[in-house]
Amino acid sequence: MPSSKKLLIRLSSAGDVLLTTPLLKLLRQTEPDSETHFVVKSQYADLIRCNPNVNVVHLVQDHADIHNLENLRRTLIAEHFDVTLDLHNNFRSVYLRKKTAENVKVIDKDIFKRAILVGTKVNLYSNIRSTALKYVQTYDRSISEVAAPEIFFPKGVVEKIDRLWQAAGAGGDQAVFLCPGANHFTKRWPVAYWSLLARRVSGFGRVALAGGEADSGDCNLIKKSCGALDFSGELSLIESVALLRHASVVVTNDSFLMHAANALGKKIVAIFGSSVREFGFFPYGVKNEVLEVSGLKCRPCSHVGRESCPKGHFKCMLETNPDTVLETVKSFLNDQAGV
Repeated sequence: MPSSKKLLIRLSSAGDVLLTTPLLKLLRQTEPDSETHFVVKSQYADLIRCNPNVNVVHLVQDHADIHNLENLRRTLIAEHFDVTLDLHNNFRSVYLRKKTAENVKVIDKDIFKRAILVGTKVNLYSNIRSTALKYVQTYDRSISEVAAPEIFFPKGVVEKIDRLWQAAGAGGDQAVFLCPGANHFTKRWPVAYWSLLARRVSGFGRVALAGGEADSGDCNLIKKSCGALDFSGELSLIESVALLRHASVVVTNDSFLMHAANALGKKIVAIFGSSVREFGFFPYGVKNEVLEVSGLKCRPCSHVGRESCPKGHFKCMLETNPDTVLETVKSFLNDQAGV
């Protein structure tokens, strides 16, 4: 019999789910005989399914109706959990957590501070905490440091991606991975800047492009500028993460692949536009540089991103110069080479 049973709920999105893994590790370390269940949307299950710190994964379909949620909730109630950790705290997670345990702990999203920062630009954050630390502190508020996120691959994924990488002729070259995608426009560095960066990096190193199907159009434009290896739209979520294992440096927007590179221990150059570190999403525990335009009175304009610049000038991205990104990439590569 397990010493205790715990339920974690984080339905989406990919980056948020990945950032729960330090908490999962902590729970296993502190209570090795406990049993941990995890509720997640089915499209992100591969980020959790192979994690040795999780005993049971419960899936929620993307468009699950109230009847599907009620059936899952009944299943969860029957497990008799000692504690439930709601790391999402939205309508669905509130419904699912009802009566699952007497002890229910809910993440503090700093909604008031976040709204004030976005709406008035007054910064009430006394310190900047990673989202991973917020998850851990939902369980134990006394903890002040958090391990790096972790990723575990299903059987055969690494071997498949390694074969794909070798077939592409990449060999043992230093590879700079460019990840131009993000869910919202104001988080995406302009494709013209990515193309310029790719051309310049290709003069001294291998350039590879990673992203989902939604990013394949931009990646194709970047590829045409320099002949980069383009893997966008070809791989599943977990396969894209496995591909990043071959990166020497990862250049990325504020996106899932930034967190994936973090989990793999990669050097990261992150380009931030409308988002800021106060929201908790930034690389940590690895060599990284967050490039952002300081002093803009309109930043941040949203905590998740927008589909257009509300001011019309998009300075938060346009004023991050490709030369600055290039020099940061070079310094990371030189550091790796011991120069």
